Amino acid sequence: MYTILVTGASGFVGSRFIRRWESEYHILAPSHSELDITSDISVEHFFAVHRPSVVLHLAAISNTWYCEQHPDESRTVNVEGAVRVARAAASCGAKFVFFSSDQIYNGNLQTGPLCEDVAVAPETVYARDKLLAEQLIANVCPDAVMLRATWMYDADISGLPLHANFVSNISRAIHEHKSIFFPVREYRGITWVREVVEYLPHTFLLPAGVYNFGAQNRLNTYETACCYIEMMDCGRACDTIVAADAERFTEHERNIAISNEKVFQASGGYICFSDTVDGLRFFLASQKQ
Repeated sequence: MYTILVTGASGFVGSRFIRRWESEYHILAPSHSELDITSDISVEHFFAVHRPSVVLHLAAISNTWYCEQHPDESRTVNVEGAVRVARAAASCGAKFVFFSSDQIYNGNLQTGPLCEDVAVAPETVYARDKLLAEQLIANVCPDAVMLRATWMYDADISGLPLHANFVSNISRAIHEHKSIFFPVREYRGITWVREVVEYLPHTFLLPAGVYNFGAQNRLNTYETACCYIEMMDCGRACDTIVAADAERFTEHERNIAISNEKVFQASGGYICFSDTVDGLRFFLASQKQ
């Protein structure tokens, strides 16, 4: 049985991973006081005592606006903290799986789903820090697997944290009888976190490298929202709930839509994410059960 250290265990993905897999793996879920990733002493002590066989590094400052306002803090946690944990994982022979982000592609001008080997020039603090972390981790921990995750969503589940996400934002707009704007010049995958959690153990066996990890999507974000509302059949016309935002990303379209072919092939076809629209359909069906 793997002993899996989950950093960021109380977060959106970490808490769900633990609930799903705690009966099948020995999971270490330290609090900040038990494992402070900004401290060499704390990290070295924790690894010396527990010696995990797998490290799933989810701890991060993921609020992109906050990172933009606090770049030093972002660098401390999202880069230096991640590299510190990766180095400790390498020192005890643990498999290191790092949660990166599709935001790395936010400066790309290409259209269509983006592959991992495309040249990137991220435009935000958060995205640049994630890219730098990937590069430094590859140096200190050559066997690391790095997952460029997409925007994720889930239902409100008792006992688990829920952050603002695609489906919760739309549900709130419906409940409050308001409209919500979605950009027409943005393309991105949006993934049900249940799929992410289900596939994560299989990433422990992947060859080292960078992998896009989430749903593909050829629709823009506004079109995706319209599709979702039509599937919901909530009794309100789509155009009373969502509105097209044509003012964002006027300099160039924001394309962070991914291709997930690499992880599909590397896993022997096992890691097979639903397309964004199909994933939303499966999500809605699960809510009716």
